Amino acid sequence: MTESDIITLSKPEKKLRFSAALDFSYRPPFEAIFAERVPVLQAFALAMANYSLLSSERRTFGLWGRVRRALSSPVKAPFRAVECGVYTGSSLVACAKMAYDAGLSFEMIGLDTFSGLPELSETDLRLAPAGAKYINTTLFADTTFDHVQSKLVERGLAGSVQLRQGLFSQTLPALPEQRYHFVNIDCDLYDPHLECLSYFYPRMVPGGIMFFDDYHSIDYPMAAHAINEFMQDKPEKLMHLRFGDDAANRTKCFFIKY
Repeated sequence: MTESDIITLSKPEKKLRFSAALDFSYRPPFEAIFAERVPVLQAFALAMANYSLLSSERRTFGLWGRVRRALSSPVKAPFRAVECGVYTGSSLVACAKMAYDAGLSFEMIGLDTFSGLPELSETDLRLAPAGAKYINTTLFADTTFDHVQSKLVERGLAGSVQLRQGLFSQTLPALPEQRYHFVNIDCDLYDPHLECLSYFYPRMVPGGIMFFDDYHSIDYPMAAHAINEFMQDKPEKLMHLRFGDDAANRTKCFFIKY
């Protein structure tokens, strides 16, 4: 990857110490402590724009075209998004708030164990960096379903955002059969990436966006292996997005579904 492949967003001058009470907002200026989470907002905004653009184009075929479409087509589907790997819900809430404030008709789903990373596979163990904490410790277990649900309720988003608890092997087959406009895959490990890619890729609408939080991760190189393996025979190309300087895990990637 070269420098020209990366879209670099301006780095905020103000720096804050981490505060658990500080919300991750989609409204700029963005705080430096949220640097690695800002790219998901840019990809989500693009997915919303694509949804609105395609919907607008479908309404410009003249009177008789609109009549025929009204008679033959179902009611326009809402903007549908899903996050695979919710953790404490900061990104999920920020994206949902963006869609809500934009006046969009939307539905979101958050999938997570809400009890930390699942058991590592042989591939994870083979690719994990030496001394990685998650080899002997269950990371991301400092969250609960109720904690994230309370965030949604407090912000008036519970009616539009559903949480599903469990392993992806349990929750994905139980999802309603529908199409998606945005998918955020933030699940660190090899098998979970392949599970999510296999399920959501064929269910994405043209112009929809799939976002990968861990493709450039130093701690979780198995993510890139899984993504590259799945995408090797697909027509879409990965695009790379960065906020701030080239610090660890600030560069993310996504593709737009053909």
